[in-house]
Amino acid sequence: MAAALIARSTLQRAVVQRSLARSAAIKVRHSTSDAAYVPGGPVYKGTVNDPTTFPPPSRAHGSYHWAFERLLSASLVPLTVAAYVTTGSNYPVIDGLLGMSLVIHSHIGFDACLVDYVHKRKFPVIGPIATWTLRATTVGVLVGVYQFNTNDIGLTELIAKVWAA
Repeated sequence: MAAALIARSTLQRAVVQRSLARSAAIKVRHSTSDAAYVPGGPVYKGTVNDPTTFPPPSRAHGSYHWAFERLLSASLVPLTVAAYVTTGSNYPVIDGLLGMSLVIHSHIGFDACLVDYVHKRKFPVIGPIATWTLRATTVGVLVGVYQFNTNDIGLTELIAKVWAA
């Protein structure tokens, strides 16, 4: 019992001393810089009462964008069923539509993740780099799907062969 009390008090003293040393080091490190220390990230221009900037209105965003996303997601179900029932070599249009719809659906999902978590205001360098990397990757995948559908067996034949294996 006494040993436990001594160990507990010694442990508490060590934790308190370590936290005091860290806070003193942070104060010393940040007292020499000109910028204010913000624990959450970079310092933004303006005050907390300044309004955020809104993008200009566009038909490509908002309710039209939302409706297109839902229509695309809903159209993947009958396209997948149609590709399963038929073969890609007999109906290359279904094969092409399915490949393009899957890539665009994936692009919209990854773009939503980037908009939510790697925003340009918080990450002014890596945000645009990630966005353009996604766009370039999407174009590359679309070219690859086109090449695979026209010069090889096609997406639905590949899936049928994988399921049969």
